Amino acid sequence: MNKKLLQRVIPMTLSLSLLLPAAGVIEAGAAQPAVRQTWEFAQGAQDWGYVGKWAYKGKPAVQYDKSVGKGAIRVDVDFSPTADKDWSEVKLGDAAVTKEKPMALKGYNRLSYDLYYQPAQLSKGTLKTKVYMKDEGGHEVQSFLEIERAGAVDAGDGLKKVHVSVPFDPADIQASLLNLSLVGSSTDYKGPLYVDNICLDFDDGYVVRTVWPVKQEKVKEKALKIPSVVQLTDPAAIDNAAKLYAYMKAMADTDYVLYGHMNDLLMHAGPGDSDTYGLVRDYPAVMPIDAMTLAGSNTEYQNHEPAPGALPAVTGKAAIQRAVELSVRVHRKGAIVSLSAHMPNFAQVAEKGKTADGYDYSGFTSVVTAGDVVRRVMPGGDLNEVFTGYLDKIADYGLALQKQGIPVLFRPYHENNGSWFWWGAAHCSASEFKNLFRYTEEYLRDVRGVHNFLYVYSPNGPFVDEDDYMTRYPGDAFVDIPGFDMYQEKPQKKDGWMDSFSQNMDIVQSFAEHHNKLTTVPEAGILCGKDTLGRTGAQRKDWFLEALDVLSRHKMSYFSTWSNFNADVFDQPYMVDKKRGHEMADGFTRFYNDPRSVFAGQMIDYTKWKVSGAPVQKAYAYILTPSSNSRVCEPAEIRAKAAGTYKEIRFALRGAKGELVAELPAQNVSPGIYQAAITKDLLNRIGQTVGTVEVLQDGRPADRLKVFFNMPFVKAPAEEVDTFESYYGDNEMLKGAYSTNCGPGCSIMPALTVKPDERQGEGHGLDFHYKLVKGGWAGVIKSMGADWSSYDAVQFWLKPDGRGQRFLIQINTDGEDFEVNLTDLAGTTAPQLVTIPFSRFQGKNGGQFNPAHIQHVAFYCNTIGEDPVDSHFYIDNVKAVNSAR
Repeated sequence: MNKKLLQRVIPMTLSLSLLLPAAGVIEAGAAQPAVRQTWEFAQGAQDWGYVGKWAYKGKPAVQYDKSVGKGAIRVDVDFSPTADKDWSEVKLGDAAVTKEKPMALKGYNRLSYDLYYQPAQLSKGTLKTKVYMKDEGGHEVQSFLEIERAGAVDAGDGLKKVHVSVPFDPADIQASLLNLSLVGSSTDYKGPLYVDNICLDFDDGYVVRTVWPVKQEKVKEKALKIPSVVQLTDPAAIDNAAKLYAYMKAMADTDYVLYGHMNDLLMHAGPGDSDTYGLVRDYPAVMPIDAMTLAGSNTEYQNHEPAPGALPAVTGKAAIQRAVELSVRVHRKGAIVSLSAHMPNFAQVAEKGKTADGYDYSGFTSVVTAGDVVRRVMPGGDLNEVFTGYLDKIADYGLALQKQGIPVLFRPYHENNGSWFWWGAAHCSASEFKNLFRYTEEYLRDVRGVHNFLYVYSPNGPFVDEDDYMTRYPGDAFVDIPGFDMYQEKPQKKDGWMDSFSQNMDIVQSFAEHHNKLTTVPEAGILCGKDTLGRTGAQRKDWFLEALDVLSRHKMSYFSTWSNFNADVFDQPYMVDKKRGHEMADGFTRFYNDPRSVFAGQMIDYTKWKVSGAPVQKAYAYILTPSSNSRVCEPAEIRAKAAGTYKEIRFALRGAKGELVAELPAQNVSPGIYQAAITKDLLNRIGQTVGTVEVLQDGRPADRLKVFFNMPFVKAPAEEVDTFESYYGDNEMLKGAYSTNCGPGCSIMPALTVKPDERQGEGHGLDFHYKLVKGGWAGVIKSMGADWSSYDAVQFWLKPDGRGQRFLIQINTDGEDFEVNLTDLAGTTAPQLVTIPFSRFQGKNGGQFNPAHIQHVAFYCNTIGEDPVDSHFYIDNVKAVNSAR
């Protein structure tokens, strides 16, 4: 994810996160168990007692009670005054753990206890728990979870008992504070809670497998309808590329689903050369690697250490050669070769300078979104040479495989509708992204002669409809396989994510059928724990089999999960020895044993088929300038590129209602490049409006984009995020300035408002109209690239809706998201001016807030509770300030 900082850049989860110590962290896989510590309360409360509260009204009575179990700590709580809040906390602590007598946490990773409660008092909401520990150096360990009551047993006298186990990441610190909290979440529970048998110990989380893989038969070739001709974006594609496409198309028309796993032969969490083989005695049918391996960055782009035995990093031509050899191994195992591309921020590459060996493309800077990179890498931009140098590495890799007849699924610029990569929607217009994709393909194909690539396009789901999906679609002439990425965050037993997954497949499959394309899910999986699958706590252990049920009902040719980097950061279950493995190992094995899933051993040799390729289009054209959502206020040139067989290129200018203002003949100024002039007279005829520019190829509209005629841009001061006065009251212009990010089944519809009670002062404000379902989120993101080092706070006017949803402001600095939870304000309705010091912002990866590099500012709303919400916040005058003034 994509999205993968790993600390993964995910489509925003925006929930409270597991905070890890900045120092003293030790890897869970390497931790040695310490002596088990227990607190049994048969003789009294020992040193445990009440130590505080947060967002809890009143003071709970805490006392020792020997009537429950063999003795327990009784906490009389009343969460009813905060029943509309997601978090109301009562804290217990061990007074024996102090600065003078600290507790060594090394070797521990779990705190557990028995909780007794009265189910009759829990009419709504739920109970949560939190463990918090810290040392005198300020290093913190905290973890929280919702208490799962499904396994509760009857304890008599109207009580039930449930065993609560709270995992946390091991930390080599001397804790001077040990707290255990009971949390009411949207509940009116009023009555006693009893805590007993507190235990601090170590659990590696692995289980003994009970399901074993059964060798699967090869795909039945007779069941496949093999097309004799396939349409491809590359008219000169090698035969095996056409045959691979035909094979994937034939498979998609059955209930077979090819399974893929990123970096399967390159990195692993368990023993052996492949976690997949170690689990099911077979390799994935699709084995992608990332283009960062071509620059020698095998692991550092995920900020994680590789597992023992992983290949060391190499650079230069040796890195390309290793990637080629790795892909040849994949091909010889019968699997499909795939290349994703977390391309570096080329502005940062340029800053390193050029040496005799060329540019240094190593490191993970895809998530550094500053620098206006998309515009600057295109022809005529100052970063074009740096960019094409990287494309040359990709071309060298592709050509080496082309010589051996090996086709490659190439997936550049994934999740482009998000804001977490420099090619994302918050950092370039739709047409600028499309032209980036087009230029990349034309350079590899037409300049470097790479003809073994099938081009995969994969924005991030969910989508509202086909129009939403194709907002940044580069065009049929440039995409062989449209698909989408989609992750499920923290699956619950009765959530609706699989339904949303299916709905998004419906949208993308319908789009693909309308465009005569094959489709796929290049990235899917679970996000738990820190940022990946999670060592323990899986609520849906048959998630892979559930996904297969949905995928097999659609025409998805394959789906792939992300990489296993080590025993703590992984996206696919794995084994640690012959009998023990991840808790989802049995579920994954059932997925493998299902005849619908296809792994490398079940693949058939499609290279023997007789299939030919044909160009998907005989000709195409697209607009180079102006870009979509740009402002045309002075005479300007329209420029377009055309290719293929055609007779004439012309341009058309249209007004707000689609009416034709002018049709202009195009001048052929260089091979394939055409231009015409937008004169002052034409601008006067169009007037101040949102209009359209089209390029016509033999009279047919080949490409079109929206522009803002005669609406000049007023440059805002560096401290200003938005006053909402620069959009001329036009919502299309507003949407061009913001990107959006929503969870499955959710939506966000930003609009301008002029109603007096929905803005601060005169003019316009932002109508933050959101729709949420259970577990969902929705937000808007404004790209910045600002230096706020002269300020110490952010300020904005807010009119909340009183619905009490989890509302957050997010500021991205140096590629990391920092957030402040404003849920308390979301429960009110009075307009207010909100000022938040930068010091309150907490980094999702534990980093340091850097006001000198503000990359984006965003507002998000997350669901609290079970019911869907359709409501509005109103926001105005967002800016950086000096709080002392």
